[in-house]
Amino acid sequence: MYTVSDIISDINRGCMANNMVEDMFRYRIVFFVNEGNNSAKYYLDTAYNGLRKALESIIRENLSLTNCVVIAETTALKHGKCVFLQKRSYSFSLDGYFRQLSGECRDSGRNGADRYGRCAVR
Repeated sequence: MYTVSDIISDINRGCMANNMVEDMFRYRIVFFVNEGNNSAKYYLDTAYNGLRKALESIIRENLSLTNCVVIAETTALKHGKCVFLQKRSYSFSLDGYFRQLSGECRDSGRNGADRYGRCAVR
């Protein structure tokens, strides 16, 4: 499971790779809300200092038990050209969250044991 911090880190790497000063640009977050066979595309524009709050509100306001939210891309305009700052899309679903909490699945790309090892269990 990914977090908002993972997305921010990916965007920061994209800014460094494109030699961008982060707080000098406006960012467009493109996201999808998928429910069954239906998908709706949305976007939100924000400044760099509002990225975390914007991402958190996208997830909080759109995620439900019956759908998933996909943060598809974050872009900025540099010299009139669109620069893509994310290397991948990030999907959020409560189904995946609950399966991970119950220990049913682990993302093979990340070390889940480290993440859970930080919490004390009584």
